[in-house]
Amino acid sequence: MSHQLHRITDNIHLVQGKNNGKFPFSHSILISGDSKETILIDTGCGIENLKSLKDEFQINCVINSHTHPDHSAGNWLFRNNTEEIMVPVEGFKTSGNIFALSNRFTEPGEIAKYWRNHVPRIMGMKNCTPTQSFDHKSVFIFENVKLLPIYTPGHTIDHYCFYEPNDKILFSFDIDLTSFGPWYGHRESSIPQFKESITRLKELEINTLVSSHKGILTENIQDQLDSFYAKFEERKRKISTLFQNGALTINQLVEEKPIYGEFPYAKPLLRYWEIQMIKKHLAEIKHQSNDL
Repeated sequence: MSHQLHRITDNIHLVQGKNNGKFPFSHSILISGDSKETILIDTGCGIENLKSLKDEFQINCVINSHTHPDHSAGNWLFRNNTEEIMVPVEGFKTSGNIFALSNRFTEPGEIAKYWRNHVPRIMGMKNCTPTQSFDHKSVFIFENVKLLPIYTPGHTIDHYCFYEPNDKILFSFDIDLTSFGPWYGHRESSIPQFKESITRLKELEINTLVSSHKGILTENIQDQLDSFYAKFEERKRKISTLFQNGALTINQLVEEKPIYGEFPYAKPLLRYWEIQMIKKHLAEIKHQSNDL
């Protein structure tokens, strides 16, 4: 057995992702009980971990929190063995389609081609068409576990969190509370939507927060949400300062790497996503200047 399970409740376990859940992998969530049926949320924990889970459990349903490959790369392993592969309705048309996702998460042309060559190879992703979609009105009930989907766009247009009201558990997925902070590098990503999503989560009563890249958190959750939110303003100030100090073009700003800090791998993709995030902050700065 290669996978490691960490107990959240008697029926809910975190599946530790490869590289401890750091990108390009993530933690998964396993929900099981007295019956033989098992639900797996997200399939980005590493192909070997997923194969090991498949050997031990009869996984009847796979659910994706959103369509990013580090959360859905391994769906194909379960396509012929599960009853359902469920994804957010907002991403249903592109889910599991490597070509469509490359154009959505970058843009058509050489950068999309680079994405198609890099991402499947690194994450073990293969095409896999989902069977059903869910939305914010859906309710997932499995034995004594109830999950309420909360629509939280900003990171992607199809990002959801899940709330378990009995034990007050928030599965926050890529509102992940990592030190890196929020990620919004797609054309569809939105700083205002991301901020609103975090604000909505702060209104919940949360005893346990489960992050896709940080794991199980039980202390100082509201403070950590505040710190995560504060990254937006911190980055905006950094970009404003660079602009005032003479970094006047996008290319000049990108060379300063105000978001990533460095481009240690897949440099064309990281540069592209850095540009997208800088542009969003510049639009924010321009809008605020016009309001003065």
